[in-house]
Amino acid sequence: MRSFLLVTAFAFAFVSPSFAAEEKKAEKPAAAKSVVEKKVDEKPAPGPAKAENTPLKKWIDAENKLIDPLSPKDKESFFILRNKYSIHRVIKIVERDVGAAVKSCGKNNPDMKEKMDARFKQWTNAVDPILVAAKKQVDKEIDTQTLVDPKQARAVLKMNDEAYEFGEKQITKQPVSTKEACEDLVASMDRTEDDMVKLLQETLLPESVIRKRAGDMQKAKQKAKDTQLSKNPPKQEAGKAEVKAQ
Repeated sequence: MRSFLLVTAFAFAFVSPSFAAEEKKAEKPAAAKSVVEKKVDEKPAPGPAKAENTPLKKWIDAENKLIDPLSPKDKESFFILRNKYSIHRVIKIVERDVGAAVKSCGKNNPDMKEKMDARFKQWTNAVDPILVAAKKQVDKEIDTQTLVDPKQARAVLKMNDEAYEFGEKQITKQPVSTKEACEDLVASMDRTEDDMVKLLQETLLPESVIRKRAGDMQKAKQKAKDTQLSKNPPKQEAGKAEVKAQ
């Protein structure tokens, strides 16, 4: 399986939110090259009875029940809020995994330890303050929103955490520590530091701005698609019908 990827973008967070029942698994971050190797555990697939009791199934059912009375627009509003919440969680997990990789690199490459530790400290000093601000903001939004009962919303979000953790436990992560991989990690932190901060700052935006950006993004994609089609129109097959003699 591919290496564990650092977060560079969360397109899932702001574009066309889908119903929980349509989601096959908890949100996963998009990624850039990292030094945390990720392997799926060789475990037999759970039977039908066990599958019914997974944290993922429980979260999906609970969220669908919570939002079922809402209008489509209000459901989207809830998804936007839930995805803001998820971004904070995923970035904390990325930070944890990067920290483990930095520690492994320092242990196996003593000559790189000082550089690795200093770069990771710089990375966390840039990300953590906005991470704290984003968490406070989303907590406030959860408590003040009127779409659903705040306590029920928090209960569902906790189940979302449990579903994500359930997915994480199905994967074995092993930090790799070759010199080349550790150099890649430093480069990865250089690339993602600003992206992480920018992503977190976007969670502070009001819903109206998020909706507008999502709409603009969809329009831009459609325009690009239309332009591509106009330049390369699909080839039409020659007619196959034959005129039969009367």
